[in-house]
Amino acid sequence: MAPRDPAIVRPGAAAGTVTPLRRGTPATARLLDAASAAQRSLGRWGLAALAFALVSGLLTHGYHLFTYPLYSTDEGIYVERAWAVIHEDRLSPQTYYYDHAPGGWLQLAVWEFLLPRHFEMFGNPVDSGRVLMLLVHLASVFFLFEIARKLSGGLLAPVIATFLFNFSPLAVFYQRMMLLDNLMVFWVLLSIYLLLLRRTVLFAALWSGLAFGVSVVTKENAIFFAPTIFYLLYRRTKGDPSHRFAMTLWVFAAGAIISAYFLYATLKGELFPPQLDFSLTHQPQGHVSLLYELWYQVHRNQGTLFSPGSFLHTSWLPKDKYLLAGGTAAMLVSLYLGWRDKERNLGFLVAGTLAFEIGLYLARGSVILDFYVIPLIPMFALCIGLVADRALKALAPPVSRVAVAVVPALAAALLLLLPTGGYLLTHDPQTGKLKPNDVYYLPLTYLQQEQIAWIRAHIPPTARIISDDDIWVALHDGSPSYPYDESHFEAASDPAVRNKIFGGSWQNIDYIVLSNGMKQAIILNNTGGQEDYILDALNNHSTEIWQASRGNVHLAIYEVRK
Repeated sequence: MAPRDPAIVRPGAAAGTVTPLRRGTPATARLLDAASAAQRSLGRWGLAALAFALVSGLLTHGYHLFTYPLYSTDEGIYVERAWAVIHEDRLSPQTYYYDHAPGGWLQLAVWEFLLPRHFEMFGNPVDSGRVLMLLVHLASVFFLFEIARKLSGGLLAPVIATFLFNFSPLAVFYQRMMLLDNLMVFWVLLSIYLLLLRRTVLFAALWSGLAFGVSVVTKENAIFFAPTIFYLLYRRTKGDPSHRFAMTLWVFAAGAIISAYFLYATLKGELFPPQLDFSLTHQPQGHVSLLYELWYQVHRNQGTLFSPGSFLHTSWLPKDKYLLAGGTAAMLVSLYLGWRDKERNLGFLVAGTLAFEIGLYLARGSVILDFYVIPLIPMFALCIGLVADRALKALAPPVSRVAVAVVPALAAALLLLLPTGGYLLTHDPQTGKLKPNDVYYLPLTYLQQEQIAWIRAHIPPTARIISDDDIWVALHDGSPSYPYDESHFEAASDPAVRNKIFGGSWQNIDYIVLSNGMKQAIILNNTGGQEDYILDALNNHSTEIWQASRGNVHLAIYEVRK
């Protein structure tokens, strides 16, 4: 007989209260039967709640998908690497530096390969990646809904969690983009969801471990979630005869996927740096190295998350201060309740530690990019859902169940309608009138489309071009194609591009295609003077021949005078 789930909700207990059930305890059979009947299916209201979560996620993330936000450099990088996988049978069109594990763009490459028109299916090549992100988001909504439902034993927590996951302006802005972090969140949630399924222990351990391994080779920071997921597996199998084997199987399954990344580097002779040189003052010459890149990334430092001017203050709080403040408070409450009674409050312990682990990663003082907040969003939403569920059910007597549903509904309506939250409506800074949030209203990517169209109409395909990654695939995959278009980073940092195509001289550059903020990125990247020849061409030997602007978005094309 298959072993039962050892961590399920006790019937009649407060939401979020979880009782571990061990094989052999007197109450096991009775409680399993009652809980199984309660959770066997969603029921009519559960299906309605899940349908609302999925439809609202489709609308918030699908509407205006191709026009906002602006195509970003990182989106372009992952799409161009997926392009290289399909067209060139390698992990990058330039030298692959092991800056990220390749799992994410390998998944994107599979998606692009299956599309009838591949990268051109939805217009701009980045758009096909954004469609994948929409599908990934809907799957993540389902997993988050089920995780919150199984950890709380009711529908209130999953409804609240998925509402925030769908409607938060912070979520909508970043989750639309073709970013590795969104794929990583999908695999992490799947790994947790598989452990909560009422299946055999070994089945859960195997597939959860495989999913977690994929999450790590998709984006390495998934490793921060390992302690909580492994502890959940421990509670899932506690008291089962196959307890130790299941935990070993999870580690083996996850390790098999992760070790394939190291095996790839080993077979290419790129695991260790030349002469085992791990000096951070200079990059070892000879070949790239996986271990050196990991060593370099660990030692990067950009100040603290809480310092003035950080993304917390400039990007995250302006987009959604309610989710961040409420999530932080809910995380602390979840940690308190979970640590106070680990046996009964497994749901709070899981949610609180998941949020704490990724929060610790963000606050550790290393280099942080603005979209690194993505994994924090579902974990904060889960904490808020569980805490709100417990609080409302504790305050409302059984006869006031209507109030339990009315209070969060009113709170959701206020978030959507009050412009101070910016969930749907905001104040126009120029007119002072109400307008929809920019994610549903403001078109931006048409500027990049116009830039690409102008290049194709006026610049010969043989031109040597310095551009940003956001239009790289459009110029290489479209007609006409521009095989000598290179991103500024590769033109400065990759000897195969810098020396062979441009010779390190501004005189070998024909055009510079500036995207929003690209010049600032060139200056910031020029710590060793490697971008000097590009800046020389731009500042001293070029003429602007095209430009377009909207708000703080500025695009331009410069022709280099010879």
